[in-house]
Order: sequence, then structure tokens, then C-alpha cells
Amino acid sequence: MEQKTATIQFINKPNYISISFSGSLEYGLIEDIKKQLQSQSFETELGFILDMSRVKNIDSTGFGMIVNFAKKVSMQNKKIVIIVVDSFVRKLFAISQCDKIFPIVENETNALKVIQGSSHTELSINEY
Repeated sequence: MEQKTATIQFINKPNYISISFSGSLEYGLIEDIKKQLQSQSFETELGFILDMSRVKNIDSTGFGMIVNFAKKVSMQNKKIVIIVVDSFVRKLFAISQCDKIFPIVENETNALKVIQGSSHTELSINEY
């Protein structure tokens, strides 16, 4: 049986920060990732693109981590856009209703368009 892991990588771009996740964002696997996110600098012009194209699974702990990070980001008047390509992970975003608070796109080109423009979602992070 394959060992489950979770990783995170930060990439500073000219006017945003790309945060790439991979593996399973689940309870027991994300403590180090949560610490890295909590220590993240908000020195970015536009905000953050969360690349979840290599995420295989996410549970309520993973969603909680993202929502808590998003609350800090919104207090800095920055944006978050999330890249999700896996249909199973996209369904999990819908079940958790996180797709109502985050723009969900399929690639970095579309994410950049959203983060540079004005994006409106069904719910604000504070209404979630």
C-alpha cells in the first residue's frame, strides 16, 4: 500500500505567490504544512494562487487549513485563487462549499486572470 504524504512549495512570482500542494491534505499529514502556511509573509502585490493540481485527497482538516489561511489573506486585502484539476478533489470542494468562497480554476493562466481582475464569489470568507 502506498504511503500517504503531503508537501508544500512556495514560489515567489513578480506580483503573486504560488503555493503548490501535493499528496493528501489530511489529518495527521499536514502539521508541518500548517506551520509553514502560518509563517507565510504577505509581501505580495495581488495575493496567492494555491495550486492543488497534484492533490489526491483533502479532508476537513485540509479545508480548515486553507480557510484559516484565507482569513489571514483577506485581512491583508489580498486574493486567493485555487487551481484544482482532479474531478474527485473538485467534488470535495463542492461538498465542503469551499467552491462558494474561492474562485476555482483549472490552470495557472486562468488563475492569473482571476487574481489580476475583480473576482466575486457566492460567499465571502467571513460568511463561510
